[in-house]
Amino acid sequence: MFFRFLFHLTMSITMLDDFVEISEGKTKLLVPQKSLTENVPPKTPAFFNPLAKLNRDISIQIYNSFLSTYSNNNESEIIFTDSLCGVGARGIRVALEVPKIDRVFLNDVNPLAITAAKNSARLNSFDIDKCNFVSKEVCNFLSSSVFELSRRFDIIDLDPFGSPAQYIDCILRAVQNNGLISVTATDTAVLCGVYPKVCYRKYYGKSIKSSYSNELGIRILLSMISLVASRLDMIICPVFVHANRHYLRVYCSVKLSNDLANHVYENIGNVKHCPKCGFREVVNTQNHSEKCFSCSNICLFAGPLWIKNLFDKNLISNVLHLLEYNNDYQQDPNKNRKENTRLKKIFDTSLSELDNICYYYTLDEIFSHLKTNPKSLDYVINFISSNGYTSSKTIFSPTGFKTDAKMSEIIKLMKNFGV
Repeated sequence: MFFRFLFHLTMSITMLDDFVEISEGKTKLLVPQKSLTENVPPKTPAFFNPLAKLNRDISIQIYNSFLSTYSNNNESEIIFTDSLCGVGARGIRVALEVPKIDRVFLNDVNPLAITAAKNSARLNSFDIDKCNFVSKEVCNFLSSSVFELSRRFDIIDLDPFGSPAQYIDCILRAVQNNGLISVTATDTAVLCGVYPKVCYRKYYGKSIKSSYSNELGIRILLSMISLVASRLDMIICPVFVHANRHYLRVYCSVKLSNDLANHVYENIGNVKHCPKCGFREVVNTQNHSEKCFSCSNICLFAGPLWIKNLFDKNLISNVLHLLEYNNDYQQDPNKNRKENTRLKKIFDTSLSELDNICYYYTLDEIFSHLKTNPKSLDYVINFISSNGYTSSKTIFSPTGFKTDAKMSEIIKLMKNFGV
């Protein structure tokens, strides 16, 4: 016992020599020094990705808004878990920056990461007893914690290396009815069409390479989660999603209902895509010999995938309200101005996005067909909207837009008006 204690003490001291203190949001964190200097953050002594700050910033806003919009009146306390926490960046931030959460569980299979998380918690001005630190395999942690607590978690975050597929069953079994799950997938090549066989094996769907593959990947991930949930007599409802070239991330509320679970396939379909002319539409089935409506070329099919809305607009409106009246921002307008502006732009775009449309177009795609120089995104959206169609920006691409007009209709419209 003495030698085990001595070993862990020595490892903790050695680990702390390799760590530095940084600030993120309102929170102080101890992170591996190499994670701030190397292009690919190392997994040892513990993992921390500084480029995921925006990811964590968004999490804080979503969690605050979710708890404000859908308050939990059935339990005396609200419990959050970061089930794969690394050095605890998200979990420690939640403990400090989401005041409605009463208890935070941070779990990672790497005990050195948990030691770092404990030391980060001590740096910040909140009751450290609010945080519970565990070092177990994810599913073991979730099942044992639910048993020990005699209740499920209100919010579960899952941010693994690679695919989250193997853990989805576990987090759904561990989340409270009317709770929230947030899931990250970093195997973007699989979900965005590079490895279709692997995608089908892990996510029960096929993606394709296209200008809007990141949205297809998000929708395939949601479809997989919804199918697993239906097996457990649950339904999911996306409240927010976003994509980066390194990851895809979804936030879903979860409700227990075998009746609604029976209708899961009403939320799932396929996207038919012509690689030649760019025609695309949502269809119920995949017919691999089906020809394109516009040019008679053989089409590709993506799916099964989620074909319903991606955003809870009430929740997003609340996020924007909270950002607008953020006390820190009001007291010091220069503090985190860039970060706040970026967050507002993301949520503003998602609030007006036509998220019931399962794909988008890009300026390069449209104007390559027209063989002319691209116009601005605002010009194109206003032009399409003024000619009887609906159109909006999308958070999936800075040059992308959504519209109920077909590709051939967009091209014809712009040619007729000399755009």
